[in-house]
Amino acid sequence: MEFFVFFFYSIPEMFLILAFIATLSGYDFSKNVIPMALISILISCCIEFFRFIDLHASIRLFLQLFMVVTLMRLAFGIVFARAIICAIISLLILQMTELVTINTSMILFHTNLQELQNNPLLWVPTIWFNLIVLAFLLFVIKKYDFSIFHQRIRSHNINVFSFSSYLIFTAFFTFGIIGSQLLTQEKTQSIYTIIAIFIFQALSILMVNELIKSRVRKTELSVYKESLKDINSLFTTVRSQRHDFSNHLQVLYIFAKQGENEKILLYIEQLIGQIKSVNQILISDNPGLSALLQTKVAQFEQEGISIELNIGSTLTDTNIPMIELNQIIGNLLDNAADAIKLAGYPSNQIFLQTIRKNNQVEIKVKNYRPIIPSHLQQKVFEYGFSTKPKHSELGLAIITNLVKKNKGNLLLVSNETVGTEFTIIFPVAGGSKIEQKTS
Repeated sequence: MEFFVFFFYSIPEMFLILAFIATLSGYDFSKNVIPMALISILISCCIEFFRFIDLHASIRLFLQLFMVVTLMRLAFGIVFARAIICAIISLLILQMTELVTINTSMILFHTNLQELQNNPLLWVPTIWFNLIVLAFLLFVIKKYDFSIFHQRIRSHNINVFSFSSYLIFTAFFTFGIIGSQLLTQEKTQSIYTIIAIFIFQALSILMVNELIKSRVRKTELSVYKESLKDINSLFTTVRSQRHDFSNHLQVLYIFAKQGENEKILLYIEQLIGQIKSVNQILISDNPGLSALLQTKVAQFEQEGISIELNIGSTLTDTNIPMIELNQIIGNLLDNAADAIKLAGYPSNQIFLQTIRKNNQVEIKVKNYRPIIPSHLQQKVFEYGFSTKPKHSELGLAIITNLVKKNKGNLLLVSNETVGTEFTIIFPVAGGSKIEQKTS
């Protein structure tokens, strides 16, 4: 009987738990079913082994949780923080389904828990019904693409655990405590105990809500400070150029008096190049974008990388906040620059283009080299994946979440002919505004 239950319940149950962890973490396990099945067998065997060791139940539970989280990290690249939270939630979901199915069976068959477990004809249908319930819940979660973690990641080092997700976690946690006591003690909880649990959870919800709001406000404030710093830097550059204009006129006047026509032409060509460079960055109706580009141009110039700009759209006719647009473009540029530096400068140019086509605007960021291998082109958008050693790539995850939030599309083309080109398409608000162009 135990051998039968192990193969036809314990292993499938572990597979469903791992699938829950992966799905709630935002990972698509459908392409890695076989590795997940092998890990399920391994963990199930280890759990059976732990039962023969004289250890406290809490220590066994900790070892099991640690093993599950570690294997999910090693096999699928799910970061520890997400894996731990989703593992706890998955185990609470399992406990809730067992609570429902076992209590239903005890009511239907007019028996208690001990008698139910000792009767194979009753116990096997009960545990299989529990598997069906778990599989149905997994199907619903996967169908609606539900993830415990909020889609809007607000910075490079914050994994935002949304307030609604915390409510779900709290509900499972609360009813899990009550349910486990009902099953183990086989009697109704004291009403005072239940009230105390709910009061404690209500207070913790209020506390966590304030913590989340405080963290979000702090993050937004830091982003606004960076934007203000970029704008101040841009204005300083423009003022400096205007201040030097009189000096340039004096130099040209002296060359003209001396009859140095060739020097005048050379000096004017250099001066036009500087003015053109600044005018490309100076976008009158989008100072936030101007500030970002001015900062990136100066930063990459020090690193030996140049940015070629083709600003055909100022991106002001979308409903996307300036902060989020800057996050998208800034992360795309940083990602291209990091790839160039990591590959040893196979090229030193990044191309940024913004254009409007009918009722859409497109943002294109391209570097000719390096090329992203075809088998990695889908993985680069996954949370935590990175081609850079000892680096947790969050830039593309941030871009993906912001694009989805603003109803856009993100496309990647990377081959020997085109190079590596990211294209983001956003709808235009209204679609009737005439686009301003800059040279």
